[in-house]
Amino acid sequence: MKSATLDDRRRLVMPRECPPNSAVTIEQLDEDTWLVKVAKESKKFKSVIIPVIEDLPADKEWEKVEKAFAKAACRNLPEPE
Repeated sequence: MKSATLDDRRRLVMPRECPPNSAVTIEQLDEDTWLVKVAKESKKFKSVIIPVIEDLPADKEWEKVEKAFAKAACRNLPEPE
């Protein structure tokens, strides 16, 4: 660490390996200990945009299939007591 005190704007002089305006993460380990890490940019992630579908359009053919699934499932249910 290059500085032992903070100025009136709470700035601390970082080592030369940390370039100016770098993105950093600051984690408080305990009351008196802070861990500062340089957040390096990773190129191993891609973002995927998936649309949100609130309501599906009516499909009469698929409704027949759903009704068949429901009938088959109801056949295997025991009679209520």
